[in-house]
Amino acid sequence: MCKKTASSIFKDKTNIYVSECLSTNDFLTKYVKKNPQDEGIIIISDFQSRGKGQRTNTWQSDRGKNLLFSFLIKPELSVNDQFKLHIITSISIIRTLSKVGIHDAKIKWPNDIYIRDKKVSGILIESQVSRKKITQSVIGIGLNINQTQFNRFNATSTFNELNINIDIKNTLEIFCAFFDEEYLRVNEDIETLKKIYINNLYKLNKEIKFTYEKNILSGRIVDINLDGSLVIFSNGNKEKFNFGSISFI
Repeated sequence: MCKKTASSIFKDKTNIYVSECLSTNDFLTKYVKKNPQDEGIIIISDFQSRGKGQRTNTWQSDRGKNLLFSFLIKPELSVNDQFKLHIITSISIIRTLSKVGIHDAKIKWPNDIYIRDKKVSGILIESQVSRKKITQSVIGIGLNINQTQFNRFNATSTFNELNINIDIKNTLEIFCAFFDEEYLRVNEDIETLKKIYINNLYKLNKEIKFTYEKNILSGRIVDINLDGSLVIFSNGNKEKFNFGSISFI
């Protein structure tokens, strides 16, 4: 069981700024291999030439316009509870957006944050496991802040939603404060955390179309399992779908 005490993992820790990198997750992963670090180190970049999303997806962002960062945690968490990391990171972003004035953001399973039907943020968590424990996780986040135009029709930013420029550094500080609070919650029962995640879930109890094994299906999102798999009621049955197995249309 992971045991965290009420202190900031980010306080007095290193923030490394790089003007450009392939991806902040890759940079941080390689950096801590050569320079072992306590949890809380942050890599921040203005631009990622190969920003990473889930699976083979990429994260595209205009230089200097958005919040692009990765940070290190060492949760010593059972692999059976790894979904907790997705929950607390997603909720930390939802709370950050609410703090700056956006109150209708939702979690699009498994790791995107949407405002109505447009993506504003993405999360990538890459973990190391030893003896069935997550010993280290690099959490990468891209949050669209001051970018106004996107090459994908279903993307947005805080500027497009609020029509004001927001300070990127201050937004990072807000996120870190909320993540500190949420990180303490990995001690809680996953059922409790799951309820919070579901309450903020995009398209919950609504009809969706999705692809699965090259087939186009429809159904209604009804639940999340404790392992983070999505439960969709489709063709008269509740079906379980793991990360990466389906794509929403």
